Amino acid sequence: FAGADGGGARPAAVSRPAADAALALDAFFDGRATSQGTITTLLVFRERFTARFSGRVTGNRLKLDERFRFEDGKRLQRWDLTRSRDGRYRGTVTTELGDGTMAPPAPVTGWTFAGGVVLAYDGYAPGGGRTLLGFRHVMRRIAPGTVRNRVTISKFGVALASSDVIFRHAGR
Repeated sequence: FAGADGGGARPAAVSRPAADAALALDAFFDGRATSQGTITTLLVFRERFTARFSGRVTGNRLKLDERFRFEDGKRLQRWDLTRSRDGRYRGTVTTELGDGTMAPPAPVTGWTFAGGVVLAYDGYAPGGGRTLLGFRHVMRRIAPGTVRNRVTISKFGVALASSDVIFRHAGR
């Protein structure tokens, strides 16, 4: 990703008003949300999935359980993110692997841009194996209570898969 979609270099600084106007993940995911999406691997294989979210915010910290439902089963991801005053995010994501075990927490960094939030980390695919992959989420609010998330999944800088997801806030 590059240019206006939040790609390229990270912004030097994001003021608090700009960060709040863009998208605050802690506010959006406080309570319940759902998602529907597709993942496309190597431009050939396409799979649909859904997820349910349960989030709790304390101060500027978001703890979020994301429960995926894929064709081959259910998977869990646990997010623990803190948003700083300048709109940056730091935290971890822990992912359930294909054998049902939870991978070690992966460090997550993120930042806001004029239209949304970017989260990036090296971690594991839900339901996958122990191959460390690069994930880049670019999220934008597209309507009240609705966010679009475009994810690029890569290895050694080469995109292997992409995902297009719509999140809907369901309330508290």
